[in-house]
Amino acid sequence: MTASESDAIFKTLLESAKRLSFDSRSPLVCQAEPGDDERHGMTPEWSPLFGTPMWDAMSEAERVRLTRSEVAQFLGVGIWLEVGLQVALLRASHSANPARPDVKFLFNECADENLHSLMFANAVESIGSKFYPRDRMLDFFGWVFRHIAWDEVAYGVVLAGEEIFDVMQRDWMTSDGVAAPIRRAAYIHVVEESRHMAYARQKIRDRLIGISRFRRFVSTLIIAVGTHLVAKGLVNRRVYDALGLDWDVVRSNIDGNEHHRIMFRRAAEPFIEFLSKEGLLNFGARWIYRKSNLL
Repeated sequence: MTASESDAIFKTLLESAKRLSFDSRSPLVCQAEPGDDERHGMTPEWSPLFGTPMWDAMSEAERVRLTRSEVAQFLGVGIWLEVGLQVALLRASHSANPARPDVKFLFNECADENLHSLMFANAVESIGSKFYPRDRMLDFFGWVFRHIAWDEVAYGVVLAGEEIFDVMQRDWMTSDGVAAPIRRAAYIHVVEESRHMAYARQKIRDRLIGISRFRRFVSTLIIAVGTHLVAKGLVNRRVYDALGLDWDVVRSNIDGNEHHRIMFRRAAEPFIEFLSKEGLLNFGARWIYRKSNLL
């Protein structure tokens, strides 16, 4: 694809942003509805414990409390990823021509991402949940990612998170069993994030043109490692400790939960398909994605 063709895509995305964007700061987004106290934080099927003996032994009220805590962890990782994306991409574009269509869309995307993070924080607060400290390894990777991630690696890791959350949230936003603030936040995120994913996919394609086989090999593995850490970061011991659950039992139930693996593979399908099409899925990367339950 030529530079002019890529520019045309970025201009189209900017026009889309003008036509279809939301004010995620509106109090209506996080306004509770009657019955929300009995609704889940996310579709129960996305809970890593869904269908396990531990899940079956819980009352419905305990399951609701569990999914509300788990969705806070999921969205907390989403915020962490979006902030890291902005730092990495703005640093790389600091001296770029601000009139370039791709740079102009980056400015629009960062505005969206900040509002998404604020919206998620408000939604979590509105359902009575809280965020939990992340694993140190995830924070260390975040530091490395922000400072040294290059072009296709930065966009690749971020696209992984966006694609996985997109599949999940398409379920959340249509389920009457999910609390209204989460449903609305998920809908806004799905609509606006579709542009961001198209942007990331095109930037990756542009960066892959003419690169060496060695760079492609290294980038493929680093994207896989980053995706692995993001996926594993969705399950956080501190969430279950705060609920008074035995972590050893929780971990054993999750590790043996085939439903959990199936759901994660479903969430990763669009991303894995894209990687395969663009030549970013070698033997080593496949091994990592299998370890992440994403392939």
